[in-house]
Amino acid sequence: MKRKRSRLYSFILAWFMLLACIPTQAAAANLPPGTSKAVVFLLDASNSMNTNDRERLAKDSIAQLIYSLPSNYYVGFAAYNTSVVSSVGMQDSGDREPVMDAVDTVTYIGYTNAGAGLTTAMELLDTVSASEKTVVILSDGEIIMNSDDATAESSRQFQAAVEAARTQGVRIHVIGLGADMADEDNTIFSASAQTNGVNYHAPQSADIQAVIDSILQEQLGVKKTRAAIVDTDGGTEDITVNIPSINTSRTRVLLTSENPIQNLKADFSAVNGWQYSGSRYTLLELDHPTDTAVHITFQGRAGGQIKVDVISEYVLVTQLQVSYTDSNPTEPEAEYPDRMADITAAFYDAGDSDRQMLTDPVFQGMLIPVMVDGDVTPCYLKDGAVTFQRTVPAGVKASIQFDFTRLDTNLILEQPISMELEGPAALPKPPLEDYRPQIIVGSLILLALISMLIIWLASRRKRAKVVPQPPATTAAGGAATAPTARTEETSRYGYVGRLNIYITNTLSGHDFPPLTYNLFRIPGGKKLSLQEILESCEVDEPFEGADKIFFQPAAGHCLLLTNESDCTLMQNREILMKGHSYEISLNSKVDITFEDERSEIALQYRDVKPSDMRLLAAEPQ
Repeated sequence: MKRKRSRLYSFILAWFMLLACIPTQAAAANLPPGTSKAVVFLLDASNSMNTNDRERLAKDSIAQLIYSLPSNYYVGFAAYNTSVVSSVGMQDSGDREPVMDAVDTVTYIGYTNAGAGLTTAMELLDTVSASEKTVVILSDGEIIMNSDDATAESSRQFQAAVEAARTQGVRIHVIGLGADMADEDNTIFSASAQTNGVNYHAPQSADIQAVIDSILQEQLGVKKTRAAIVDTDGGTEDITVNIPSINTSRTRVLLTSENPIQNLKADFSAVNGWQYSGSRYTLLELDHPTDTAVHITFQGRAGGQIKVDVISEYVLVTQLQVSYTDSNPTEPEAEYPDRMADITAAFYDAGDSDRQMLTDPVFQGMLIPVMVDGDVTPCYLKDGAVTFQRTVPAGVKASIQFDFTRLDTNLILEQPISMELEGPAALPKPPLEDYRPQIIVGSLILLALISMLIIWLASRRKRAKVVPQPPATTAAGGAATAPTARTEETSRYGYVGRLNIYITNTLSGHDFPPLTYNLFRIPGGKKLSLQEILESCEVDEPFEGADKIFFQPAAGHCLLLTNESDCTLMQNREILMKGHSYEISLNSKVDITFEDERSEIALQYRDVKPSDMRLLAAEPQ
């Protein structure tokens, strides 16, 4: 494998000015706690690889993966044939050259001792602390040694290493090269099956590129965007690649092809830059770029095609600010005011705490859902920050996590974030009043009434008459009918909040996603049945008895649930009886087993914040 590493220099004067004023540090030194990940590449270097990887593209692919990984990855490498012939790791993003030097020295000879190889890979991972650990194996065949006993021992050692990986949560992905690896029962493939990994088969070494793309994006979660596809004619190609933002911590421009990429030159503006080249790829790594345009010239083989991808990353720390708003409590017996915390989260460069990030126009208005203690709030980036609210019943520690999946860049920051929220001060207690005069007067009045009652009872000699029951009404023909049922009064309260609906079991066995029914949109006087709610949510599954379970608004933001069905309703281990009504308070949960005794639903009555209510009210019901 031909590999070239060189430092790139910009022809723009700003490069030299920025180099003097912006500090450069190893990327790993600025990584926030808990963001590190680790991967070990394990290469089968047995003699049979001379047939299945004649062009040494396996080693070329390892190099491409190593240099494409974001800065929070530790990288290691091991190669095995009759024994482990090369091992190095774990290196951070600022020192990956020793890994590639080890890859370059590997030659394909000897037997296939995968047991020793995987054991070494696990030992390398044990040397670092990382939130995710992965092994990527490139192999072309089964475990084969120079004797049956040696083969059996290597297989035993391999299975022991796989079991250790499964126990420790290490995922193993296997790239099988050549026709012999088409068999899914191959021992090497069993490693991924047992560790929640993925198997890939590349019949020809040229097929590895598609596998590399899949592992990078789908398994390791690295985000990249396609900048260009260039059809080459053998002459010099001239392109400009636009990166999304000048504020990235690091941007990589990756060029891949089925043929060599030659005479590549780049003009850019950044604090630093490097070029890494192999047989089928070239990667430009820009440290803190200061211009969105990267001008590149290169040559490709006539009739070929070169794909250009951009891999950008931000290494961030989150700064939180909070303000509180207190209001009078809704409950008359409350000891504390109702407190709302307004929290603003802004994101800064981990290497420069005065440099705010994600402020570029490309990020403005992007949806960033925020999860606070399990509750998700939709938020939108504005000037590099998001703002959300949290009710504070008392002093609490909130767990905050951001969902950046909608951003086409790699964000490295500590999550979740724990934040102490200050509870409200207790309300002043009213002074105790002296009720003794009222008690004395009341006692005298009560004594007088009792005396009068005794005199009245003594004067009566007759027995009091029994008041008869009201007569039953008589229908036509003389038959008696039961008293008319009491007419139900329309509720004088209004709906608030929403119902979260979880359909856990159905007669048909169909699965339904969690559903939400916004009650605050419903007029206060309307009485709702559960059947109407399910139909409004477009649930076409029958639920026997749902039309006899009713909801009305009640005092204190509660729901009044009336059960006229033969369904089984449970709240906090209490059965809600038929023919009775119950108040359901906010954040309460009701479990329902319907009359068919199989269908089951869980209802959760949740509050809706004013900001969310306005957002949801704009959407169609």
